[in-house]
Amino acid sequence: MKPRTKLHHLVVELSKKLPRITESQKQWAYKECLPHKGYANRSSAFCLDCGETFSLELIKRKRATCPHCNTNLEIEVTKKRTSEFTNYFAITHVVDGNQVVENFELIAKYKKGKPVNHFLHAILEDWIMPTGKVQKIGLRHINNWGADCWSGDWEIREGGQSYWNRDKYDVYARKYHPDSVFKREYSKYGINQNLSGFSMLEAIEHLPNYPRFETLLKAKYNIFLNLDYRHRIDMFWPSFKIVIRNKYKINDSSIYLDYLDLLHYFKKDLHNAKYVCPKNLKKAHDILMRKKQEIQQREEQERAERNLTRKQQKLEKAIVEYVERTRKFFELEITSGNISITVLKSVDEFKDEGDELKHCVYTNEYYLKESSLILSAKVDGKRTETIELKLPKLNIKQSRGINNDPSPHNEKIVAVVKKNLSKIRTILKQSA
Repeated sequence: MKPRTKLHHLVVELSKKLPRITESQKQWAYKECLPHKGYANRSSAFCLDCGETFSLELIKRKRATCPHCNTNLEIEVTKKRTSEFTNYFAITHVVDGNQVVENFELIAKYKKGKPVNHFLHAILEDWIMPTGKVQKIGLRHINNWGADCWSGDWEIREGGQSYWNRDKYDVYARKYHPDSVFKREYSKYGINQNLSGFSMLEAIEHLPNYPRFETLLKAKYNIFLNLDYRHRIDMFWPSFKIVIRNKYKINDSSIYLDYLDLLHYFKKDLHNAKYVCPKNLKKAHDILMRKKQEIQQREEQERAERNLTRKQQKLEKAIVEYVERTRKFFELEITSGNISITVLKSVDEFKDEGDELKHCVYTNEYYLKESSLILSAKVDGKRTETIELKLPKLNIKQSRGINNDPSPHNEKIVAVVKKNLSKIRTILKQSA
């Protein structure tokens, strides 16, 4: 949008004073902000950085050094010959007393036989005024289900919801260039070029108000700087203090937090470095996870057995009640030509009826419906339809054949039932 306020005009003018990214800064970004990988198949491998092929003999434990460009590579076994990767980094400045975060998008396109193509451009600047007010200026961000790109003119930008339900002009830089400059009021909280996990704006907002994030940041446990972790950090803060005191190295925040949850579940001493700082985190995590799974499986089996017992008791009770409720209709038999209609006399007959006609008369426990009388219609001795009569008005609610579809004899069966409703009505009066 065009500048409208004094702040807008000020930011537009100050933005012109920012130094442009240097060649050495670009080279740093290519080296530090992109993965350096090699692809391998059964016959050979190639380096994604230079595109050159090398022997599989150079690969040791999924790592190799490219003999052509001397790059240390992580090897992935795949048949792919191309790849693309996008990352974001930032350089911070202080301009006329304002903290500025200059965000860049870095795109790398890889192809076998060719050196990597880099595309690097500035996308957005966050201007943080001494008053704390933030103004953004940069390219337009298109972020929806079909696209995620930066384009257009360099203009004042206001926030808006992205496809991912956050402000589409919030940029999460993966790294900050070592040349970045931070105002003293921010650096005292540990906000510097080592910042990761938070965006600069989030760090400024939350670190002064939540000292534990500040402690983690200064102790270089940036992987825990996630607002979703705050509750668990509070819960396990004594354990985190032990981690920091022992300078315990953690590479995966989610696994470590899950491990603390497991220690809490098994009532282990969360104030003891023996448990809090295991020699092998993944192994310790997996051992406790398997133990918990075994306990959960036993509990699930016990619940299933209890449920089966209750279900059996319920079924036995239903059988007795059904027989008592419908016994008066057991002698009822309606016939007309090759059609014969009788009452289902037991729960087993409900099951046979449902299995043969492939409908839910047994699954949905129609034998529990006290206001329904369930009849079975046979044609030439073969189950054909199931009829539900609503009591005491004797309305035919439904008459279903195989897969709940009406059979070819549906109209005749319904007509026979209607013609003989007086017999059922007589039985009801006699038992009243």
